[in-house]
Formats: sequence, structure tokens, C-alpha cells
Amino acid sequence: MSKTDTTENSATPEDAAAGAALSTAPREESAEETAAGGPRLGVLGWIRWCWRQLTSMRVALILLFLLSLGAVPGSLIPQTSADELKVQDFKDAHPTLTPVYEKLQLFDVYSSAWFSAIYILLFVSLIGCIVPRTWQFVGQLRGRPPRAPKHLTRLPAYTTWRTGAGPEEVREAARELLKRRRFRAHADGDAVAAEKGYLREAGNLVFHIALIVMLVAFAWGQLFKSEGGKLIVEGDGFSNTLTQYDDFKSGSQFGVDELEPFSFTLDTFTGTYEKDGPQRGTPR
Repeated sequence: MSKTDTTENSATPEDAAAGAALSTAPREESAEETAAGGPRLGVLGWIRWCWRQLTSMRVALILLFLLSLGAVPGSLIPQTSADELKVQDFKDAHPTLTPVYEKLQLFDVYSSAWFSAIYILLFVSLIGCIVPRTWQFVGQLRGRPPRAPKHLTRLPAYTTWRTGAGPEEVREAARELLKRRRFRAHADGDAVAAEKGYLREAGNLVFHIALIVMLVAFAWGQLFKSEGGKLIVEGDGFSNTLTQYDDFKSGSQFGVDELEPFSFTLDTFTGTYEKDGPQRGTPR
């Protein structure tokens, strides 16, 4: 009868810590990290995350929709910048809605804080989205299509066939066929590499660049615009100074000293009117 002895080896806390440090197993999250919903982001991490969200195409489309939606009250409600008399008539006819509209800046939609915020965010979003894509697109145009893989089985789809033509003739026929189908093709050793889709990306970039130009033009017009009106009868004159205008409106960046110096005298005036059609009786 034989007797077998079993011996248990106990590890020290130092050995356990060293083993945990050398282990490649996934680390279990602590209770603090689990309660916080995952690893914490630093200040730079949050700034980088916010920038990525702002410059995404999805956020740009949302801001564009909000901008078009915010322009609706500017079209339906009288605006102070367009006609102050209509605004005053609206206030007299709707005394209950007037305080609400004034707090929401609905009588000055296009110069309101909320419309300007949407406008600026959309502008920044488009710039941050278009500039990297433009540089990437230029780099792709300057480069060549990727080389053909050595093993066709690695492609998601492929086919083979046999021909009696020589290798050079086959490569040239393939390159001409791909070019006729608007591929960008070139000979790459014993194969022909080709790719397409640049025109679609170029159209997308042109559209968004045009949108940026339109936003810049709108902002420039609002900041540097000037318009005024003056009623002149025969025998009177006019000098292009601020005091001569019956009404004058300008942007925040327009200075009175920018008015062009000129003057004239109205000797005679003959009015012409539409004699027929739906606009009959209106001035020409």
C-alpha cells in the first residue's frame, strides 16, 4: 500500500502583483471606471471629440437644416431691417405675441444671436470638413491607383478566362477598355491598375465650396452693406451725405466716411407706367 502526499504552494502578494503586471489578459475595469461609464477623457480628449463631431458631414447637414428652418420666421414675420412700419403695425395688432417675439429676436432674425450661432457653427463645420477632404482628394489625384494583388483569391470578387492573345496585347486591350469606361488606368508590371469615382467626389467638394462662398458673401453683405432712400421732386437737389437721406441703413462694419462724394439737381422728371397686362398702372 503506497501513500501519496500532496503539497500546496501559496503565492505571496508581491508575486501576484508581478504576475498581473506581466499578464496579457484584458484588464477588468475598476468599480470607479464602471460607475463613470468607461475611461475618463481629458480636456484635450473632449476638445478633440467635439471637433470631430462638429466637422462631421452629419452635423453639417443638421446645421444646414437648422439654418433653413431658422430663416422661416424671417420670411413670415416682418423684419425691422426691411420695414419698420410693418413691424410696428404687427406689434400694434398682436400685443400678446410681441413680448415673446422680442425675447426670441424674431423681428431681427438674421442679426439675432441664435441665428448667428447656427451660421458660425455651420461655417466652421464646413471649413473643418472640406479642407481635409480637399487635401486628401488632391493627394489621391497625384497618386496612382493601388497595385493589383498577387493573389486574386484575396479579392471579394474576381473571375478568370483564357485567351490566345499575347500578354502585351491583353494588357493594352484591358487598359483601353477601362479608359473608355472612365477609369483612371495605368500599366503596373504584368497587370493593369484602375480606379474611378473622382468626378463624384470633385462635384461634392465643388458644391460644398460653393456653399461656403455663399455664406461668406452673405456675411460680407450684412457687415459692409449700405442702403438709403430719398424722395426728390423737380427743382431739388441731392448730396450724398448721411443727413440728406430720408432713411439710411448700413452694416456694423460700414463707416459714414465711405459714402461716395457726389451731388446732382433734378431739373425735370417724366414718369412712365405700364399700359396693359397684369402690371398695368405700375411704374416702369
